[in-house]
Amino acid sequence: MIIKDIRLINFGKFHDTEIHFERGLNIVYGENEAGKTTIHTFIRGMLFGIDKQRGKASGKDTYTKYEPWINPEVYRGMMRVENDGKDYRFERNFNKNEKSFRVIDEDLGRELDDNEIKQLFRGLDESCYYNTISISQIGSATDKELENILKNYAANLGSTKSMEIDMKQALTSLDAERKEIISENKVGSKESVIRDMEETAEEIEMSKREQDTIISEIDLDRSKEAELLAKKQDLAGKDAVRLEEMTKYSARKENLYNEIMQLNHEIDKASRTLTEITAQKGEMEKQLESKGIPTREVMERVSNALNKATNIPIVFALITVVCLGCSIGMFMANPELLDFSSKGILKIGIPAGLALAFLIATIVKFFMNVKSKERLAENLKETKLIMDKLDALNNEKTYTERQLDNRRANLSVAKESLKNLEESELSSDDYSEEIKELDEEYAALKEKIGKEQGVLEQKQEQDIELEKHIENLKAKLQSIKNAEIEIRALENAKREIEEIAYEVRNSFGRRLNEKASYYMSKITNEKYNNIVIDDNLNVSVNGRNALISSFKLSKGTVEQIYMALRLAAADIIFENDTKPILLDDTFAMYDNKRMGNTMKFMAENLDQVIVFSCHTREKVMADKLGLDYHLKKLD
Repeated sequence: MIIKDIRLINFGKFHDTEIHFERGLNIVYGENEAGKTTIHTFIRGMLFGIDKQRGKASGKDTYTKYEPWINPEVYRGMMRVENDGKDYRFERNFNKNEKSFRVIDEDLGRELDDNEIKQLFRGLDESCYYNTISISQIGSATDKELENILKNYAANLGSTKSMEIDMKQALTSLDAERKEIISENKVGSKESVIRDMEETAEEIEMSKREQDTIISEIDLDRSKEAELLAKKQDLAGKDAVRLEEMTKYSARKENLYNEIMQLNHEIDKASRTLTEITAQKGEMEKQLESKGIPTREVMERVSNALNKATNIPIVFALITVVCLGCSIGMFMANPELLDFSSKGILKIGIPAGLALAFLIATIVKFFMNVKSKERLAENLKETKLIMDKLDALNNEKTYTERQLDNRRANLSVAKESLKNLEESELSSDDYSEEIKELDEEYAALKEKIGKEQGVLEQKQEQDIELEKHIENLKAKLQSIKNAEIEIRALENAKREIEEIAYEVRNSFGRRLNEKASYYMSKITNEKYNNIVIDDNLNVSVNGRNALISSFKLSKGTVEQIYMALRLAAADIIFENDTKPILLDDTFAMYDNKRMGNTMKFMAENLDQVIVFSCHTREKVMADKLGLDYHLKKLD
C-alpha cells in the first residue's frame, strides 16, 4: 500500500489542506508547532480511526487534541492510496456522533464492503502499524532501557510473530497468575472446607428440630389464645348490652330533666305574657271609656248616623228661603215700593237682609258641620283600632291560657315519667372485672407467643446465615476445584507456549535474524553485517572482528538495530506487499554518516519512505547525496 495524497478537510489546525506523496523518499519539513505531528496522526487516524475516550481521559485524549479549531462538528478527511496497481480513496468522518468510514475503488467507481476492506488491509492493524512501518526514535532511553527494548521486541516478534504479545511477560504472568490463584482460593484448605460444610449441616439439622418444638408450642398457645378471645367477645357482648341500657337510661333521664326545665321556663314565660296581655287590655278599655263608645254596637250606631247625617244646616237654610221669599213676595205685590224711598226700602230690605244674614250663617254652619263630621269620623276610626287591638288581645289571651294549660299538663306528665324512671331498676350484671382478667391473661399469652416467635425467627435467621455459610463454602469449594482446573490449564498453557515459542523461534526467528542482518549490513555500510538473538533473548551484532552485545554499543547503533528489526518485521509480516515507512524524527540520535547511509539505502530500496522532521539536515543530506526526493514544507 502506497500513500498517494492526503486531504485534511477539517482536522486540527488544518482546513481543506492537501498534501501529495510520491514513491521513494518524501521529506515533510516544518518547525515546531507547524503541524508535522498532526499530519502523522491524521494518516494513522485515516487508517484506524480516532475514538473519543470517556470520563476524565476525554479532556486530553487524541480525539479532543485534534478536534478542528474552526467548525469542530465538521471533523473529516480523505486519503488516496495505491495497492496492487489500483487506486483507492479512504473517506472518514471522525465526529463521535456521525462516525463513518468508506473505501472507494476509484478505478471501478464503487464502494468496498467490509470483507473487501479487510482484504485490502491484509492484517495491518494499529499495533502492527506502530511496531513496523511507523518508526520513531528511542534515543531518549538509558543504555539499560535500550537493551531491554531490543530484547523484548526481538523476543516477542521472534517467538510469536506479534507485537501485541510479550512472551517473556506472558510466561511470567502465567506463573504470577498461578501463585495468585493458589493464594486467593486457598487450594490447600479443601479438606477444611468440606469438614466445615458437614459441621454446619449438622448444626442446621439440630436447629430444625428445635424449631419444630417451638412451632408446636406456638400452635398450642394460639389455640388457648383463640379460646380466650372467644370468651372475651362473649362477655364483651353481654356487657355491651348492659352499657347500652345504661346509656339509654341516662339519656332518657337527662331528656326528662331537660323537658321539665324547658316546660317550667315556658310556663313562666306564658304567665308573664298573660299578665302583660291583661294589663294592655285594661288600658284599652279605659281608652274606650274615654271615647264615649263603650261597645262595638254603639260604635256601629254612631257610624251609621254619621253616614246618614248631612252637612247642610236645614233650619238656617229654611229661614233664609222664607226671608228671601217674603222680600220677593212683598216686591211682587207692591212694585212701587222700590221707589227708593226710605219707607219702601225698609219694607223690602228687612226680609232681604235677614235672608242674607241667615245665608251667611248657613254657609258657616255648613263648614262647621263638615269639620265636626271629620272629627267624629277620626274618633270612630281610632275607636275601631282600639277595639281591634282589644279583640286581638282577647284572642292572644285565650291562646296563651290554652298554651299555659297544655304546658302545665305536659309538666305533670314529665314529672310522673321521671318519678317512674327513677323508681325503675337496671340490670346489675357487670362483666368488666372478668373482662379485665381475660385481657391480662390474653396479654400474657400474647407476650409468650411473641417471645416464642422471636426465638423461632432468631433461629430461622441463624439458619439463613448458616445456609449462606454453606453456600459460601460450596462456592469456595467450587472455586478451589475451578482453581485446580485453572492451575492445570495454566501449566498446560505454559508448556504449550514454550513449545510453540521454540518451534516459532526455530523457523520465524531464523528469518527475522536473516532479514534484520541484511538491513543492518546495508544501513551501517556493512560495518555490522549480522544481528544475533540467542536463546536467552540477548541481542548482539557481529562486527568485522568480534561479536558485540547491544549494551556495549552506542545509542546510535542501537537505534540502527531497532530500525533493522522493524524493517525486517515489516518485510516478513507484509511479505511482498508494497508498504510505506513513516519516520518521525527517527534520525535525531544518528550522526550524519549513519543518517546518510540509512537515507541512501531507503531512497534506493524501499517502496515509500515519509520522513517527518523539524530539522533541515535530512534535506541537506539528500541534496548532498544526490538522492531523488519529494519535499513538502509546512508553514
